[in-house]
Amino acid sequence: MPVRELTAEDLIAYRMLSAGAFGGSVDPSAADAPQSISPGRTLVGIDSSSIPGGQAGVIAAGAEIRYDRIALGGGVAGCGGIGGLSVHPAHRGDGLFGALVTGVLARCLAESLPLSMLYASNPSIYRRYGYQVVARPQSLIVPLVDLQRIAAVPDRRLVPVTEATMPRLRELHHELIAGDNAMLRREPPLFPEGLPALPWAAVLLEDASGTAHGYVSWTRRGDATDGIGLDVHELFGRTRSDRVALLRSLGSWSTVTELLRLRLRTDDPVLDVLPSGRARPDSSPVPLVMMRVVDTAATLRARRAPAVLGGTIRLDIEDGTVPEGTCRAAGSYLVTARDGAITVLEQEPSSAGDCDALGTCRLDVHAAALLLVGGRTLADARRLGLGAEADPAAEAFLDALLAGPRPSVLDAF
Repeated sequence: MPVRELTAEDLIAYRMLSAGAFGGSVDPSAADAPQSISPGRTLVGIDSSSIPGGQAGVIAAGAEIRYDRIALGGGVAGCGGIGGLSVHPAHRGDGLFGALVTGVLARCLAESLPLSMLYASNPSIYRRYGYQVVARPQSLIVPLVDLQRIAAVPDRRLVPVTEATMPRLRELHHELIAGDNAMLRREPPLFPEGLPALPWAAVLLEDASGTAHGYVSWTRRGDATDGIGLDVHELFGRTRSDRVALLRSLGSWSTVTELLRLRLRTDDPVLDVLPSGRARPDSSPVPLVMMRVVDTAATLRARRAPAVLGGTIRLDIEDGTVPEGTCRAAGSYLVTARDGAITVLEQEPSSAGDCDALGTCRLDVHAAALLLVGGRTLADARRLGLGAEADPAAEAFLDALLAGPRPSVLDAF
């Protein structure tokens, strides 16, 4: 069951497979039928004809790999975003899912993508292959009348987001997520330069000198039978006062609708400026964000170390979830922090103990995913029942090295 890269000639067959798994339809004769693979993506799959009883022209299993870049510990890392992973009903139960996942991971490694990310409504099937839940998207339902009462913030004004001002919003977004973990950098070709499609809308918040301090984006819902007339995609501000000003701007919608749905980052700072406790969690189901380490050394090298942190530890990672050579997560590494930089040396297990290190940390691949993406400690990993053991000094070092906000993933403006 060889996994191969799919081409434009395979696109209709792959779309038919995906539509059959997730819903929708594909008309090969339609004028708008897909003709080429979108930039920034690779499709991989397994031919039905390579399986006993299979048929030519049918994709038995397939997936899409996105070449994303994410903010990570003050740096930027490549990440293989996995989507559309599906198996044809005629071939389910034949081991194709595992072959496809390992083929996807091998392709991520070959393309120098040290991490892989996916959304999962059934995390257990991906956990078998080393993926770990790292975040859960969340939203709040907020009464607009509460926002209407917020006092004005001095020296701030709102600017419509247009084709002319959208570059300022993108620049500000990249600046404000630089210290986050796992947030997608919204860059071409995966994110086109222009405005998102209508009915998306947004405003920038700026001061009297024209410096941008924040933005809020939304979509006005026309079918608000539940009273939720506004989907707020994100609200970002440099300071607490900026976030207050943006919340106040949303209060102006209270004359035409009752509620808004506010999409949040993990531990979103906007939670600290909501003017009342009447907001409630959105009950809509959301998929979990799972990540996997594909290349441990490259993941660590992409990060920045705290400027005051210095020292070396031995990091041992075990990974029995995929065939050897599929990923470079497992191994013994000497991890050094000095002057804000991280260096990583791969070691033979027999020689790694001879180094001048603070001690050793031993992680399984699930703990490695949880910790290397940032914002969690070895104690958190142990609390989840993951494999995470360390000498005291090495544990304190690794916790300090990987500190930061917990991962958040918002996949669009």
